[in-house]
Amino acid sequence: MGYELVEIMSYKTLQISDGISLIQETYVANFMRCNIWHIEGQKFDLLIDTGMGLCSLKKYILKETSKPIKAIVTHSHFDHCGSLHEFNCRLGHKNEEEIFKNTLNDKIVFSGAWKEIEIIDKKQFPEYSGEKYTVTPAPLTGYLDEGDVIDLGSRVFNILHLPGHSPGSIGLLDLKSKELFSGDALYDGELLDNLYHSDPDLYKKTLSRIIKLDVKIFHGGHFPSFGKIRAKEIIDNYFLGQNKIKDVKLWFNKSKGMSKDIFSDQNWNSSLKLISQNEI
Repeated sequence: MGYELVEIMSYKTLQISDGISLIQETYVANFMRCNIWHIEGQKFDLLIDTGMGLCSLKKYILKETSKPIKAIVTHSHFDHCGSLHEFNCRLGHKNEEEIFKNTLNDKIVFSGAWKEIEIIDKKQFPEYSGEKYTVTPAPLTGYLDEGDVIDLGSRVFNILHLPGHSPGSIGLLDLKSKELFSGDALYDGELLDNLYHSDPDLYKKTLSRIIKLDVKIFHGGHFPSFGKIRAKEIIDNYFLGQNKIKDVKLWFNKSKGMSKDIFSDQNWNSSLKLISQNEI
C-alpha cells in the first residue's frame, strides 16, 4: 500500500444464513462499503471480494476459519480487490487479469473523483489520503468463466459472466438455494455503467439476463440483500435512466446528505428477517 498499514481490525461480521457470513469494513463509508462474503465449505471456504484492504483481511478471516480459503473477485475495482494479494488462491475473470497485475496504474484502478471524495473514516485512519492510496498487485492464480462450477461440498456454485459494469464481472449462482452473488452487476443502489471499461449495451443485456434467472435472493456487491421483486424494480428503473450514477461527486454529496453518520452500520434487519423466513 502507499502508506504504512494500520493494524486495526476494523471489520464486522454479520451471520446472514447457515454457512453464509457478511464481512464489512467499518471504516469505509456505508454507501461505498463492499460486501465481503464468507461462504463455508466442507474442505475449503470461499471469500467473495476483499474490500479496500486498509488493514489485513486475512488476519481477520483466519480468526473465523481454519480451512483453506479461495478468494474470488467479482471484478477488479479498488473497493473489491484491495486485500486480494493476501491470499494464495486468487480467482477471477481472464478479461481483467492485466488489471490485477497492474493495480498501481492509477488510471485503471483509482483515479479522478474517486480520489477526492470522503470514503474513509479519518477517526480510524487519520493518515489516509486518496492521493496516496494504492491497491497491491495481485495476479490471478486461476480463472473463472461462464459455465465453471465450484463445489464446496455443502454448496455448489455455477459461475456466470456478467459483463457491463466491467468486462470481467462475474456472479456465483447457487441453483439449489436460488441465491446469486452478483457483485456490482446488481445491488440495491444506483448502478454504475460509465467507468473507463464499462459497456452500457452489454450491461443492459446482463441485467435483462439476470432478471430472467430463477433466483430468490440477490446478494449484491454493496448494500443489503434483496429479493426478486426488488431486483425487478432496480433494473426497471435503470432502463428508465432513473437509477444510475451519472456524476460521482454529485452522487457522493447526495449519499452523504442522506445520513447523519456515513460510517454508521447499514440496516440489514429487514433483509435478515426475510431471508430467515425464506420470503425475500
